[in-house]
Amino acid sequence: MDDKFLSEYERGILKKLTKKDFKDLAVILKKIGGLDYRKKVYIGNLYIGILEFDLLDLDWKFHPSANYYLIEKPKIRLKETKKRIKGKKIDLSLIENPEDLTDGYFGFEMGKYVGVGVKKGDVIKIKDLTLKRDIYLEKLEEYLKRNKNRIEKLEEKAKNIIKRYKDKEVNASFSGGKDSGVSTLLANEVIKDLEVIFINTGLEFPDTVKFVKDFAKKYDLNLTILKGGDFWEHLDKEGIPTKDNRWCNTVCKLNPLREYFKKYRLVYTINGSRRFESFAREKLSYEKRGLIENQINVFPILDWKGTDVWSWIYLNDIYYNPLYDKGFERIGCYLCPAMLNSEFLRVKELYPNLFNKWFNYLKKYYSEDEILRGFWRYKELPKKLKELKRHLSI
Repeated sequence: MDDKFLSEYERGILKKLTKKDFKDLAVILKKIGGLDYRKKVYIGNLYIGILEFDLLDLDWKFHPSANYYLIEKPKIRLKETKKRIKGKKIDLSLIENPEDLTDGYFGFEMGKYVGVGVKKGDVIKIKDLTLKRDIYLEKLEEYLKRNKNRIEKLEEKAKNIIKRYKDKEVNASFSGGKDSGVSTLLANEVIKDLEVIFINTGLEFPDTVKFVKDFAKKYDLNLTILKGGDFWEHLDKEGIPTKDNRWCNTVCKLNPLREYFKKYRLVYTINGSRRFESFAREKLSYEKRGLIENQINVFPILDWKGTDVWSWIYLNDIYYNPLYDKGFERIGCYLCPAMLNSEFLRVKELYPNLFNKWFNYLKKYYSEDEILRGFWRYKELPKKLKELKRHLSI
């Protein structure tokens, strides 16, 4: 699955949860399965735990690994024992300072080991343990320097892919996101006066619309802004868009683009999609005919991971959408069903007028608890969300 560097927003969350500041460190987040935001946290190659957004409590949680207590001194001391304790429940008598033990995760040291356990009521369970050892916490600057040569090779490969289309009708698709921004800038270096197309769906964040215009001006791009179809006009007829029925993409983006492309017999579009973003994109090749009959999409950064994209941005001091530092990892419409629920609730915090317009519509069909947990984003609730719904008795 995809990875990325810790954003300013995520850094603030971790600081709040752990009381530690990870500023300037090479903190990498790797996406794993879960109901919503759920990522393994690494400092360089050191796995220190899982950061997730809990849909039950609608709050952030950090689940430390044993390695976390190589950088944070454990508060609990365990008596040494020859018994295997990893994954086992233990008796309170094994703990030397039980007065310091509270419910939830705790770090412990035991002879030459440190580890992590969890206490729930009277039950104490050891989750994991590891040998005490010296560790080195890599700085982001060091990570970038170490990977610079590899990033330059990825850039060269991407440009070589783009060069194949120099003599054809070519444009670039730009959403205002990091991936399409990188592929657009690479293509603009190769193809003179490249047309860059942004579709304003009418559901964009105001930050994104401003960013796209500023980005185009900064990098002297030949920007075309197309007006998207009217989402609200089609909403009652089509129903609430869901993860598996995103009719809004056709109405707001594909149809306007199809109309605009009528002037071409065949057009090639530079697209920033990457295979690591999702299982659906895993089997993409570098070229694929699009949903528009006379369009072929070209994917020059297909093999890049999220950290590769961000490395290129940081190494080249590229201007990027400020929403990435505000808690969004997907740049698109503010009510998109494909966004994480943690992102949906950030809309509530940062853009209450936009959120309330959508929230008030959803209230016709869902309870407040269902809306706030993103149940509306599914035509058929996954098994774990059904269990959550039963737990909430809604």
